[in-house]
Amino acid sequence: MKMKFNQSNIKLAIAAGMALGTVALSVPAYASPSTANLSVSASIGTACTITTTNLAFGAYDAVVANAEDALTATGGVSSTCSVGSSGNIKMGQGLNPGDDSSDAIPLRRMVAGSDATSFLNYSVFSDIGMTAVWENATGVAYTGSGISQDLVVYGSVPAAQTGAVVGSYTDTLVVAINY
Repeated sequence: MKMKFNQSNIKLAIAAGMALGTVALSVPAYASPSTANLSVSASIGTACTITTTNLAFGAYDAVVANAEDALTATGGVSSTCSVGSSGNIKMGQGLNPGDDSSDAIPLRRMVAGSDATSFLNYSVFSDIGMTAVWENATGVAYTGSGISQDLVVYGSVPAAQTGAVVGSYTDTLVVAINY
């Protein structure tokens, strides 16, 4: 059997083979993708803010109105702390503490603006019944909620302090939130 090759058919076969080979080489190779994990993290520390509302007693009259009844007033402490945090809100002894004053048993006094030797005793409490003195040793416990928490400060100037001179009396208490 004799085969006869047509030269144009051979050329066509070679051209087709080359075209098919070129197409096969130019088709992108798809392989499985490589992967890696990216770790993401954050941490939340305890953070708090604290603000106060003044405790303003107003007029004290040791001879008539406050001869038998204490003068009372309220102020406030507002704190906002991170959720899950906890600690205590403490209140200092003031700038004019009595001689036997301590952080656990503060003897607070306001001083007269006109006479640095004249004092008006007062107390600060954390409860409406005015039995729990707000002090600087233990303080008042709090648990952070992430929103503002308002605490009332109850104040009392004892009756019949007739030795105090006429004038304005002031004191400053440092309020701290410990966590």
